[in-house]
Amino acid sequence: MDIHIPKSFQREAKKAGISDEDCRAVIEKAERGLIDADLGGRLIKQRIPRGALSAARGSRAVVFYRRGKLAVFLHLFSKSAKANLTDSESAEYLELARFLDRLTDAELHALGEQRGWRKIEL
Repeated sequence: MDIHIPKSFQREAKKAGISDEDCRAVIEKAERGLIDADLGGRLIKQRIPRGALSAARGSRAVVFYRRGKLAVFLHLFSKSAKANLTDSESAEYLELARFLDRLTDAELHALGEQRGWRKIEL
């Protein structure tokens, strides 16, 4: 399973103190069928604990997710900053998910290299 961390998510995660291991744990949880919210279009929203805070008080990640194959972390936000995505953000991420879903593995790999995505293994 490939896990991709785009540059924008890398910046957000660094500010929030979210590590690669935290991201890996989120996907391991999803692989066990424990998905916090299915947003449709292969998008999921998962809770990520932050430091000593519980998952409920930590951050939320929006992830493009193909079970057993691929995860691309798209957005990170703090629960204290906002409760949920706005309608326009949801629409934007669904459009991005449709785009990602149409890509072949080779095209996705090329996009990741072109955009500076970091790849971590599960």
